[in-house]
Amino acid sequence: MTAYDDYKNSISRTPVTLVVMTLDFCGRTFGSSPCLATGEPCYNTYPACKYKSAYLKQTKDYKFTSLGAPLPFKGNERPYLSKVSYMPTEIKETLTVNARVKCEFADEPDTDVGIDPYVSQRSSVQGTYWKKLLARNPNYKGRQVKIYEGFLGLAESEFEQRFIGSIDNITLGKSGVTIEVVDLLKSLATIEVPPKLDIKLTSEATASQTTLVVSDVTGLDSPSGYVRIADEIIYYTGVNTSTKELTGCTRGYFSTTAAIHSAKDKVQKVRYYVPANPFDILKEMLLTDAAMDASYVDSAAFDYWRDWPGGEPNFSAIVSEPEKLEKLYFEIMNLVDCKSWVGEDLKITIRRNVPNQPGRSYHSITDEANIVHGSLSVDLNQKSRLTRISLFWDKNGIGKIDDMKEYNRIDIALDADAESANEYNGVTEKKIFCRWLRKDYMDEDVLAQYIKNLILRLVRRQRDALPMVNLEAELKDSHIKTGEYASLTTGALQTTAGNDVSGEKYQVVKRDFKGKALTLGLMKMSQRRILILGPSSLPSYTAATEAQKEYGFLCASDAKMSDGSEGFYIW
Repeated sequence: MTAYDDYKNSISRTPVTLVVMTLDFCGRTFGSSPCLATGEPCYNTYPACKYKSAYLKQTKDYKFTSLGAPLPFKGNERPYLSKVSYMPTEIKETLTVNARVKCEFADEPDTDVGIDPYVSQRSSVQGTYWKKLLARNPNYKGRQVKIYEGFLGLAESEFEQRFIGSIDNITLGKSGVTIEVVDLLKSLATIEVPPKLDIKLTSEATASQTTLVVSDVTGLDSPSGYVRIADEIIYYTGVNTSTKELTGCTRGYFSTTAAIHSAKDKVQKVRYYVPANPFDILKEMLLTDAAMDASYVDSAAFDYWRDWPGGEPNFSAIVSEPEKLEKLYFEIMNLVDCKSWVGEDLKITIRRNVPNQPGRSYHSITDEANIVHGSLSVDLNQKSRLTRISLFWDKNGIGKIDDMKEYNRIDIALDADAESANEYNGVTEKKIFCRWLRKDYMDEDVLAQYIKNLILRLVRRQRDALPMVNLEAELKDSHIKTGEYASLTTGALQTTAGNDVSGEKYQVVKRDFKGKALTLGLMKMSQRRILILGPSSLPSYTAATEAQKEYGFLCASDAKMSDGSEGFYIW
């Protein structure tokens, strides 16, 4: 057990929450070369900087602990934290609803000790802590916040981390501030790929010219990379930082057309994702494009689902104008039929939407043992239902992602029975615009077969609605985590024969605490299981255990199993 566990289990303890906010801070010393600023010292932040050419971006931690509790570390922490409110993550079929935390802080007159490096040089100090801090750091958005929980008497290193995210907004009130923090996955919405750069041609370029002179090369890939000018993509093999030249240019790349360009034409950096396994590209987005700390990425999960059951071809994309990284990330999630979220271990993780998996475990949730009486409700979740999918692919190198004219291929999968008058009597269509699969780098037949299998699986999985069950459970069930699986037995739901449902399979898509109860959101899993070859020792389906039924069994001629459930289909 950790020291935290010892304190948690003790009778007398004083809980303390620690919030660590990391903001930009200049690494220079005011008035000391290379900083040649003079006069009243700044506050070592960029907005307050008096000699910006010497600014050296580093970071500084600001620590806050619970209001009304003694200082736990007797350092530079301020006891201003009055309340922390959590809104948990909710896993969706496409874009996950990210976790969000609100931290409320009191504000009061402050001496600036430990905050202002030049406080001893100032004739007077006035103002309140937060009003001064925000005036000096208006560029707070996107900066990191960590939240820890512990007890008075523990060292700071013994506090347990509960959340990490980035600042989304700060509201200044009459008596304090509220900081809204979103989880790491949401930070992808603040990153543009490729970034917007203020670069222009400085002279006219002919259609065959292999050296281009530009206004700046800062931010471009080096030594080689891609740029877009008007409707042409250009590949270059050299960057001369002195003369600001792009050399070794190949014109009209990615099937675009070489053209004449004028001075002052915009030069846009292009992000080319070279052909690679899509799960590896997802990790590249997190670790390279978003520059995340690898300790907050569940790389093992990405690698596992890359290899099981597998079957994806290499993906590739040409992104020739800025897109939100979040959009690119979830485009791939959709194409590999996965969900992604930040788990309780604070890592970005991933899981395939497969209804069965050998070795998978299920938490048993029943009326008698787990569910708080009268707390269960059901949303039939009709919006989750699809009867057909149209997937546009083989996109041109430039052009809008949602413009059908920019694609050379379209594949459609539909369930005619679901659309018939005997069933849902209508069409519920989802359109997928795919920039990630093109026949210029991969055999067209391989791609076509993958796309056909993908959209058929998606329609099979979602041709019927996937109901949502919300319930309250006892705190003893708090070991159940987001993304895990549950076997639900309850009298609140019934079979067609009027019996209580027993052992229905759900995925935990939301987890929160409400007072002294654990609230869970469960999404029913598709009954259309995939066929996975099992060991020869498997018994018949009727005699098989629930764990053995994670493998595939042959169905009857009506495509049903002996208990009337849906048969298995080939991945």
